[in-house]
Amino acid sequence: MMNRMTTLGLDERLERVLAYALFWISGLILFLVEKNRNVRWHAAQSLVTFGTLSLAVLLLQFLHGLLSLLPLLGWLIGFGLSLLINLLGWLTLLLWLWLMLMAWLRPDYRLPFFSRLADSLV
Repeated sequence: MMNRMTTLGLDERLERVLAYALFWISGLILFLVEKNRNVRWHAAQSLVTFGTLSLAVLLLQFLHGLLSLLPLLGWLIGFGLSLLINLLGWLTLLLWLWLMLMAWLRPDYRLPFFSRLADSLV
């Protein structure tokens, strides 16, 4: 397989992995800087995937904070929201590892839902 160079002068394979390295932040940086279409696509997928998950966790934490002010109902709902926030955290970690592995091994790996949103950005 041929190692193609990119705008930043790194190997394309390495930049695809770097698009996921710092979650949506590295995706945004590489999306704005890189001209290589394949790297930009992975950066867009990282941006869409981890940006959506980050916003969901942030919203759930805000809701958890608001509902914790309620005496009994807030405690019950807060317990469920805490479980959901933890589940999303573990899902994000596993997805992060999976996407970095797939970006290294397969340049055309796509997530089912988020890849369509990434296609609209690139």
